[in-house]
Amino acid sequence: MIVHDHSDAGVLALQIHLGGDRNFCYLFADRVTGEGVAVDPGFAPERLEALARERGVRLRYTLITHGHGDHVAGAAELAAATGAVIHAGPQERVAGSQPVEEGEVFVLGAQRLLAFHTPGHTPGHFCFLGNGLLFTGDVLFCGKVGGTGRAFPGSSAEAEWTSLRRLLTLPDETVVLPGHDYWGGEGQRPFSTIGYERAHNPFLLCADLEAFNDLKANWVRYKREHGVR
Repeated sequence: MIVHDHSDAGVLALQIHLGGDRNFCYLFADRVTGEGVAVDPGFAPERLEALARERGVRLRYTLITHGHGDHVAGAAELAAATGAVIHAGPQERVAGSQPVEEGEVFVLGAQRLLAFHTPGHTPGHFCFLGNGLLFTGDVLFCGKVGGTGRAFPGSSAEAEWTSLRRLLTLPDETVVLPGHDYWGGEGQRPFSTIGYERAHNPFLLCADLEAFNDLKANWVRYKREHGVR
């Protein structure tokens, strides 16, 4: 199911829900050449491949923000069907993947996707930025951030704090496209902007790492007190 179409005259960019724990996957392509990528195809790769074909997209790459199963489960099947080369952080265990490097640029006709190493939720987590769209995986959600702690082996709250501060150097109008639909406020908010998150996300409003860790430790209480789902 297409949740939102972020396309413009030069680029096709679709936010798609195909199953899982409110997971989002994405198609991003140059409209002129049809060259494109899939981001985090965790579920229903056959439906994603059909949608790409329907929209005239030739998948060159599959980009993985991090190696959790709900983001990578369909990658191998999608690669077999389309020839799209899988790329993931070298610290992530993603079968058949080529390593992504910090600052690597994926060229799709006139479009470019820039890879940002954003560890925290996992050691090899990456975000991808192109045409003002930021695919954030599980490091930054709408109003929330990615989990760390014992439930997420290899995670680091300190690394995540550093990664989030780095993302906040991007322009306010940068569109945040998260890996899950975890918005807990009123109405629907499947995507956001850096500016909105800077001003409203309680984790990004923390003054320092100590406050960030304290909010993580008391998140259940915070949600109850502030009506966050």
